[in-house]
Amino acid sequence: MDGPGHHRRAKAIAGIVWLLLSVFATISPADKLWPEEEQRLNVGIHLFPACLNADLSLSEKLTPEKILRILVVHDQDPAHAQAVASGLRELDDVGGYPLQVDTVSLTALGAHETERVSALFIATPGIQSDIFNRWARQHHTMVFSPFAGDVERGAVAGLYVSDRILPSVNLSQAEQAGIRFKPFFLRVAKHHDE
Repeated sequence: MDGPGHHRRAKAIAGIVWLLLSVFATISPADKLWPEEEQRLNVGIHLFPACLNADLSLSEKLTPEKILRILVVHDQDPAHAQAVASGLRELDDVGGYPLQVDTVSLTALGAHETERVSALFIATPGIQSDIFNRWARQHHTMVFSPFAGDVERGAVAGLYVSDRILPSVNLSQAEQAGIRFKPFFLRVAKHHDE
């Protein structure tokens, strides 16, 4: 029974097995984001520097060493946080200031509250809004989240997706954080005011 029909069936079965293995390989535990969230995260890496540079009070957000310290915050998803950090580290500077980019888990974020942090980049959707409020209001830190609804929930900046992708800003939260955006940036950005 080693005729041409047998070989075709064997090839078909091998193809199905390969297809199933490739599908299961793409749905790994490390993939915690939906495709839309993954896209937002990738766009956020490129939009975040413009949001940070639009802060007229950026020089007041520096560490004593004159560095912009960025914490990439994740909730049990270090792989995506590392990808964001790698993308941001490719920048030479923002506004003429060098960057120090570190990843930090949500559970370890409290250990950084006594340090000078210029911005938080949220790398996981669904982070509690009290984190946004505490860091913006108490620490005068820009909280940037690319995920849908986070600017409305209290992130200072993020992105707005319609027929175009625009920066999105929460004006009340920006005021609480001591962030004054450049007029041109505000003309381009989508505004949310609590």
